[in-house]
Amino acid sequence: MLQRAIALFKRPYPADFSPSSYLIHGLFVGIFVFIFMIAFQPFGLYSLPELPRTLLYIGYGIMAFLAISLNNLLFPRFLPGFFREDGWNTGKNILFMTWITLIIGLGSYYVTLAICRSFGLSTNWVRITPILKGTFFIGVIPISAIILFESHRFQQRSERIVSETNRRLDEHAARPVNTEAVEKIVLIAENNRDKFSAALTDLMHIDAEENYVRVHFKKSQADQILLRSSLGRIERQIRPFYPRLFRCHRAHIVNISRIRKVTGNAQGLRLTLEDVENPIPVSRRYVDEFRRAVINQL
Repeated sequence: MLQRAIALFKRPYPADFSPSSYLIHGLFVGIFVFIFMIAFQPFGLYSLPELPRTLLYIGYGIMAFLAISLNNLLFPRFLPGFFREDGWNTGKNILFMTWITLIIGLGSYYVTLAICRSFGLSTNWVRITPILKGTFFIGVIPISAIILFESHRFQQRSERIVSETNRRLDEHAARPVNTEAVEKIVLIAENNRDKFSAALTDLMHIDAEENYVRVHFKKSQADQILLRSSLGRIERQIRPFYPRLFRCHRAHIVNISRIRKVTGNAQGLRLTLEDVENPIPVSRRYVDEFRRAVINQL
């Protein structure tokens, strides 16, 4: 039983540490807290006058927004090893959300004291322990249940996609190869002078490297070149070849005809390409589009 629980908490969990996601998540939770407080009025708040009570609800919502946004913004920056996207799991997510929930409770305690005192109301009833306990049971328990449910759902979905995609790859590998049609691809650098030209079938994958892209290809043997360009610029140039050339990650474009195997978990997929040693990741945001691309193209 203990081993199963440990395995569950170690299960990979999708993470998005981008600033925009922090703000959206914080705003959503802040609005939810405000509506929840109006609907249920816990901690005996219904006995307060209307104006301070309304200000308290607004303050609780703002506190939830700030706690989520600032914690998500600061902690990944100061503890990058703990908050690595590829190392994020269910247990870490529950632990971090528990911390944020307790910060919301602590902030709500001080918001309550400040507003009550500003209106000359008694603060004898304001106790930190009941507020923290209430916040814990209102927040942590349902959040943990939702995270565990989502972790299981993400894992099952990933397993279905991996199985389905590998089946399509096996079916494609069994078909005869058409060697007559040879399509050419041309990539042009930002200076509009440096170019790369090759048969589409020779291209393996393209990776972003700061202000450059590294183009991996194979003729008689595997080779690579650097072009000064953004991956977005290259993606626009290869648009006529979509979805055969597919952007699967913010830093990677792959030739799906080179894919030999797909593995994955709740965080996304990983592609094993022919004659490529290291697997190429497929970000979770691209998984559904990748699944459709492989099914329609292969």
